[in-house]
Amino acid sequence: MKKSSAITVTLKAAATLDGKIATASGHSKWITGEVARQKVHELRHENDAILVGINTVLADDPELTVRGIEEGRSPVRIVLDSKARIPEQCRVFQNDGIPVIIVTGNEAPLRSWPELANLTIIKAPAKIPEVSWVLSELQKHGIKSLLVEGGSLIHASFLKSNCVNKLALFIAPKIIGGQRAMTWCGDLNINNLNETPQIEICSITPLGDDVLISAKIK
Repeated sequence: MKKSSAITVTLKAAATLDGKIATASGHSKWITGEVARQKVHELRHENDAILVGINTVLADDPELTVRGIEEGRSPVRIVLDSKARIPEQCRVFQNDGIPVIIVTGNEAPLRSWPELANLTIIKAPAKIPEVSWVLSELQKHGIKSLLVEGGSLIHASFLKSNCVNKLALFIAPKIIGGQRAMTWCGDLNINNLNETPQIEICSITPLGDDVLISAKIK
């Protein structure tokens, strides 16, 4: 099937050998080591924008910036937040001049927003923003490459929408186990192995104790 967006979408996840991104209690720092985390900053630097879901923001309060790279360029920060729940004190809203885009659903309540010159609020025509619609809106903002950093439900929604071009999967030599510990990808509604996304592994790169699996979605 043909990809539906001209934006190059890279899906990034950091997981254990058994695919977990956090323990059942939600503890996730740090799954991978320093070398792998520095590579993530390189990926951020190489993309126009970075996208996460509201659950990632509420759980981790990420900065979504580029650090530790000489003349590194932080990407546009994007949060999918259908119910407009993101707290005003989140680090996403740091006043560093980098554009921030919050995408809400059409049933999100009215609320106040931080007074940032580079803050844009986009309301989707549906209760939950569809991935293809989000990408078309981001194109209007000049975004040509997007790094999707999760979480689990966001990864699944992008894969189900057939909009992912590349996969950057950081694997740590750890095992969490259990059914309640979250995996890096949510439910794809797959009942038959023939329905799984066709993936071509391009390279496996050691990064300290971890490895980076770089792949393409066929």
